[in-house]
Amino acid sequence: MFASVKTKLQAIVEAPGRFLDRLTSKWVLIVGHSMHPVLRDRQKVRVSRRAFKHSEPARWDIVLFEHPERERFWETKRIVGLPGEDVQLIDGRLQIDGVETEDPFIYGGQPRMDRTWALREDEYVVMGDNRKRSTDSRTFGPVPRGNILGKVIVDPQQPPS
Repeated sequence: MFASVKTKLQAIVEAPGRFLDRLTSKWVLIVGHSMHPVLRDRQKVRVSRRAFKHSEPARWDIVLFEHPERERFWETKRIVGLPGEDVQLIDGRLQIDGVETEDPFIYGGQPRMDRTWALREDEYVVMGDNRKRSTDSRTFGPVPRGNILGKVIVDPQQPPS
């Protein structure tokens, strides 16, 4: 009896949070293979619009953002470089402020290329995990903070649609 009362009370306490999550998140359909294998083509994922209300996006977060050069075109990529950092790709290897940084999410290898970004206080470098099939900051440059809608919530239990 006590267990069922505890379960009911817990559900009542958690209900407003779940309701708020529904109001402040949206479901999006992943199109393409740039975030493979974490996100798959035709997979539905939830994007939390309040995830960054009290904190800023962090390195390795997957975000939904409006393309900096194409209005109303939305993309999902992983944050690699943070505001104020000097980010470089040297022969395909990632360096942050001159220190080589291992990217644990690269899938299928990193193309050998050189790029450099001196990020302003409101800019991020984003890249797809599947670097060989991703159009990202290596092509269109940094993403302004104002273009980031929210954090993609990856549910490992949800199979691709």
